[in-house]
Amino acid sequence: MPERPFPIEDFLASLATSLKIRGDARALTMIVEGDSRFEQAETDWGIDFWLLFISVPIHIFQALTDDERVQTEEAICDVGKSFFISTPVDDLKKVIIFPKVSFANEGWREEALRFIKGEGVTNQGRVRSDNIASKEHRGLLFRSKAEIVLFEAMTRAKLAVAPLPVFVRIVNGYNRRLEPDFVVIFKGLTFVVEVDGDSFHKETPAEADKRLVPLTHEGVEVRRIRAADVATDAMADNAVKELIDFMSKRKESR
Repeated sequence: MPERPFPIEDFLASLATSLKIRGDARALTMIVEGDSRFEQAETDWGIDFWLLFISVPIHIFQALTDDERVQTEEAICDVGKSFFISTPVDDLKKVIIFPKVSFANEGWREEALRFIKGEGVTNQGRVRSDNIASKEHRGLLFRSKAEIVLFEAMTRAKLAVAPLPVFVRIVNGYNRRLEPDFVVIFKGLTFVVEVDGDSFHKETPAEADKRLVPLTHEGVEVRRIRAADVATDAMADNAVKELIDFMSKRKESR
C-alpha cells in the first residue's frame, strides 16, 4: 500500500527543490537538518488533513525567535500545499517545527556546569537567523559542507583561520553585527574569505560586499571562493594554495 499522502522522502526532496528556487535558506535548513513525518489530523467532507512534524537539532531550533519559527512553518506549509493539488482527497493543514529530544551524552551534566562557569560560550554562527549555521564540525558551527571542506583545507595549510566570527560596531547608537564566513590572519594582514554559490549561500557578491563594508573600510580585503571549487579535498587544497598566493602577493606589495 503506498504511503499517504506522499512517500516522505519524495515529498521532502521536492519541497527542498522549491525552497532552493525561492532562496529560502532558513526553511531549507529545517527540511535538510530535521527529521520529518506526516500525521493525519482530521477528516472533513472526505478530505484527509495532514500535519507535517519537523524535529530539528536543539541549536537550530533555539536560533529562531518565535516569530521566525512561525514564519518558517508558514513558508514550508505554503510551498508544501502546492504538491497536494495532485491528490484531491488530501490536504496539508499545518507544519510544526519543534526541538529534537536527543540521546543524553555521557558527561552532559559536567558540560552544563562548564557553561554556567562561562566555559565554551560562543557567539559564533548566531548573527543571521535567516541563514542558520546548522552544521557542527570540530566543535564549531558552519553553514554548509563547502565551508567545512574549505576549513579543513585551511587547517591543513596551517593558516590561522576563524570560521563565522562575530564583529560588532556601533552605528547610530545601535550594535551592528556582522559575520563573515572566514577571517584569515596571514603575516600580519587580515583577510575575509567568503564562500559563494550553493544552497546555503544565496547572497549575491554585491549583497555580501555591502554587508562587509564595515570591515573593508578598515582595510580588510575580501577573497571569494565558489562552493563548486571546494567540492573535494583536492579541489579545496588547490583553492587554498591560490588563496595563499594571493595573500603573499598582497603582503609583498605592502
